[in-house]
Amino acid sequence: MAGFIDFIDTRSKRCIVRDRKYLDWLRTQPCIFTGLMGSERDAVDPMHIGTAGKGIKSSDDEALPVRHSIHSECHQRGEMTVIREIIPDWLLREALRAYAREMYQLYMEDK
Repeated sequence: MAGFIDFIDTRSKRCIVRDRKYLDWLRTQPCIFTGLMGSERDAVDPMHIGTAGKGIKSSDDEALPVRHSIHSECHQRGEMTVIREIIPDWLLREALRAYAREMYQLYMEDK
């Protein structure tokens, strides 16, 4: 079954994507933080960003491939605490560039 829209988040007007095949595919990718593939001892999990501890899973299009040990640590210590400690500089730069491009697109749409 292809991905589907579960519901619309009325606060952000975003559609919540649920896509099991995409999550399964993420499990085959290297960890975004370490670059390592999963193993029997430490598999790669899809980690939904931004909803840790809220009892709500964010949209599947906001999930990243993360080693299980790191994913578990995010639940125990807090997502942002762990990410701040381990995020490589190159990844932080790419994320900020992507955000800057998105902001420019919003600006251009308003012109």
